[in-house]
Amino acid sequence: MKLELRSIVAPGDLKNERLTLRALENLDVGDFLVAQAGYVDDSPTTQLFHALWFPYKVIRKGDLVVIYTKEGSNKERVLDRGNKAHFYYFDLSDPIWADANKSALVLHAPTWESKSAKELKRR
Repeated sequence: MKLELRSIVAPGDLKNERLTLRALENLDVGDFLVAQAGYVDDSPTTQLFHALWFPYKVIRKGDLVVIYTKEGSNKERVLDRGNKAHFYYFDLSDPIWADANKSALVLHAPTWESKSAKELKRR
């Protein structure tokens, strides 16, 4: 996996609650989706609660990806070592990471297909 889950910071504190990830190599973050999933017996479940599919953007090896639970606007900041921190937001009004029965899940999804429900309605 080119994008690693690192930590959940300040779980239960909406103002500061965030999920952090790090790029292990140069990548397009738009090829990834992060979700909150159920967690049972040390494994994620198929039940998804919140998801964020990143917009297409090339990021560099060592860059941080930070996803705040609160509302906000995507932005980036140069760090002391020269790498960048890229900030994204779930835009939620309640914290989500204090539940031990939930997990963070990162999915690499560079190819996908989508059709509207109208297109898929059987005639």
